[in-house]
Amino acid sequence: MKETHQWPPPPRIALVLTAAGLAATLTLPSAAQNSPAVPDLDPDDCSNGTFVSEPSANPGLVADCRALVAVRNHWARHPDNADLPISDGLLAWGSGNTVDITSWSGVSVETYLHPRVGNLQLEGVNINGSIPQELGQLTNLQQLDLSYNQLTGPIPTELSQLTNLSAPSLSGNQLTGPIPTELSQLTNLTRLELNSNKLTGPIPAELSQLTNLIWLFLSDNELTGPIPAELSHLTNLEGLHLSSNQLTGPIPAELSQLTNLEGLHLSSNQLTGPI
Repeated sequence: MKETHQWPPPPRIALVLTAAGLAATLTLPSAAQNSPAVPDLDPDDCSNGTFVSEPSANPGLVADCRALVAVRNHWARHPDNADLPISDGLLAWGSGNTVDITSWSGVSVETYLHPRVGNLQLEGVNINGSIPQELGQLTNLQQLDLSYNQLTGPIPTELSQLTNLSAPSLSGNQLTGPIPTELSQLTNLTRLELNSNKLTGPIPAELSQLTNLIWLFLSDNELTGPIPAELSHLTNLEGLHLSSNQLTGPIPAELSQLTNLEGLHLSSNQLTGPI
């Protein structure tokens, strides 16, 4: 039997013969070519019965739907999201088997009294881009989890409108800029996770107004300045995580008032003075 050989695929360099001579042109691999843009959802589909059943009877859910459509379109337009599978996750909202908002991946609609979006869980779904300010319009949100994506840019101050939040998580992203002082308006928070980002600036003393906080995670950022003594007002704290920042100055003696504290993490900073 005659031996056969499998030759490698043809090279990516194609030669074109021109009147002036030979000219080389580079053919890019298909993976490097621009992917088609993901089509936007139409916000009017929230009020015409497509995404929300009986829209006239559920105006609050229609408003939530419009906010989610704006959020989804914002992220879908980011060029790095064009290669994500459009058959699942937030890119599939409003299509196929996920037309109705109650079946959107990561979205939980609470039906107590009047249906509203109560939870948005988008942990680790490879979202790129900034956090859209329209998230602040989901005023009935109780849980918000955007952790472990590739989110960039600042934390929108509009998130301070989500006064029903109890445990938001933005950890494990690449968020930059300061911690908004407006987050102190979220007085129902029991847990705040902003760790493992690139946040800068001081720890806002205004966070001491979050007196229901049990866990505060700010570690693995680029925060500077002293530890605010006002954090001693968070008397329900069981965990305070401030490690791996660039914090300076002494450890406030007032932290001894946190009598419920079980975990205090201050390592890998530039703290000075006595313990």
